[in-house]
Amino acid sequence: MIRTNAAIAACATALTLVLAGCGGDDATASSSSSSAAATSAPQVVDAVKAGTFVVSFRSAFPALASGKDDAALSNTLNQSCGDIRAGEPEADVQASVADRVAANGRKASPEEAAAIFQMIKMMC
Repeated sequence: MIRTNAAIAACATALTLVLAGCGGDDATASSSSSSAAATSAPQVVDAVKAGTFVVSFRSAFPALASGKDDAALSNTLNQSCGDIRAGEPEADVQASVADRVAANGRKASPEEAAAIFQMIKMMC
């Protein structure tokens, strides 16, 4: 229950930050995305949304975020958004998310994967 509350709070924070960033200067987003670390996944979401996801993920799932840099978490977002946009079934994307966020030999629980999937879905 505590995880669910934390995920809901993180999603609400992420949504607020995304909505606050809407209508911003595109030049700022372009310059920040050029300074972002390169990832192996194609850039599906902009740098502002990726940054919002990283901050929200770290606060909601500190154990899973442990040992991961921002680029790795952003890569998880981009790969998962690519899967969603490609029409992959929700259950398959959630399973992939659980694998992608695994840390220190610990895989995300089904509840954590579902909450992370909802965060990712909002960012796509």
